[in-house]
Amino acid sequence: MFSNGIEDVLERSERVLKGEVVPLRDERFRTYAVSNFRGGIGKSTLAFNLAYEVSRTFRTLLMDTCSQRNFSQNMFGDVLHDYKQTLYDALVVEITGAGTFDVDDSTINVKGSCLPFAGNRPTYMIPGSTELFVFPSFLYSQLAQFAQIAGGTHTKDASRRILTSLTRIIDRAAAIAKPEKVLIDTSPFFGGATHLAWVAADALIIPVRVDQHSIEALRLTLRMLTDPMMDFQKFNAQAGLKHTPKVHAVVMTHCGWNRQKPNAPDSSTRFFVEQALKVAQEFAHVFSDNDVSRCFYLLDDFHSSGRISGNQRIPLAKLQSGKKYVVEGQRLEVNPSVDRYKTEVANLTAAL
Repeated sequence: MFSNGIEDVLERSERVLKGEVVPLRDERFRTYAVSNFRGGIGKSTLAFNLAYEVSRTFRTLLMDTCSQRNFSQNMFGDVLHDYKQTLYDALVVEITGAGTFDVDDSTINVKGSCLPFAGNRPTYMIPGSTELFVFPSFLYSQLAQFAQIAGGTHTKDASRRILTSLTRIIDRAAAIAKPEKVLIDTSPFFGGATHLAWVAADALIIPVRVDQHSIEALRLTLRMLTDPMMDFQKFNAQAGLKHTPKVHAVVMTHCGWNRQKPNAPDSSTRFFVEQALKVAQEFAHVFSDNDVSRCFYLLDDFHSSGRISGNQRIPLAKLQSGKKYVVEGQRLEVNPSVDRYKTEVANLTAAL
C-alpha cells in the first residue's frame, strides 16, 4: 500500500548507508536516458558519475543530447573543441539524408581524455554540441511538414525515420563501441533531441531535487511520457511508434539528514520524497516495478564536492574527504558527505 511507500524508501536508504545488503531489482535495461524538466539539480553530475560507475563493469556508450554539453565537457575537457563532428551533425545527416558523418572517427574512447576512466571497461562517446539548442525547431518543423503535406504510409514512414534517428546513430556507434550499456544525458527541456533520446531509451533515470519546483517538473515529465495529447505520444503516434521507456529510477538529489538520527533524512527531505512518491503513484503503470517505491533512490547533498568533481573532471568516487582543490579561484574542500554519496551511487548503479 502507498501508506508504507515512504517508510520503505527510508528504510532501504538507511540500510544502504549502513552497508547492509539490499535486495537487487528484477529488471535491467541496456539503454538509459538521464532526464528531467528542470535545470540546475545535478543531472549532468549524476550522468557523469553513473557513466564512471557503470563502466567499471560494462562496456559503455555515452551520448550527450543537451546543448549545454556539460556531459561532454566532463569527458573531454579542453580537447572537446578538437572534435569537429558532433552528435548534432550526425542527427542532421540521419534526418535529411544530406551530407556525410564518419561514425568511426566520431565514436571516441574517453580513456585518452578523462584519466579516471583509464582503469574501467572501454567507454566511448559521440560528443555533444551547442548547436543542439536550435535542433528542436528543425526537428518539429520537419515533423509538421510531413503531417501537413503527406499522408498515410508516407507520413508514418518519414516521421519514423526522423524520430528513430538517434536510435540508428546508437546502432552505428555500437558496431565500434560494442556496448553492454548505453547512457544518454538529455536537456532539461523536452523538445528536440530529448524526444529522440526517449525513443531510443529502454528506461529513464529521473533526478528530482528536494524542492517544490522539482516535484512539479517530475509531474510534467511523467505527463509528457504518457499523455497522448502531449508531444511525445502525439508525434510518436504520427510515426506509428508505440514504444514508451519505463521509469526505472527516480533519484532524489540534495537530500539533507537529521543530525540527531544518523542515516535518517531531515523533515524537509522526507516531505518532498513523500510528495514525489504521490506523483509517481499517479503514473505507476509506466514504472519498471509494480511497487514504485522500489524505484526511488536518495542521494546526499554533495556540497562543494559537486563543484570540484565537475571542474576537475573527477568522479565523486575518486574524491577523498578533506582533500582541497582550487576551483575558479576558490579553495574548496571535499565534504565528508562525499563518502555517503559514493555508497548511494553504487547502490543505484547496481540496479542498472
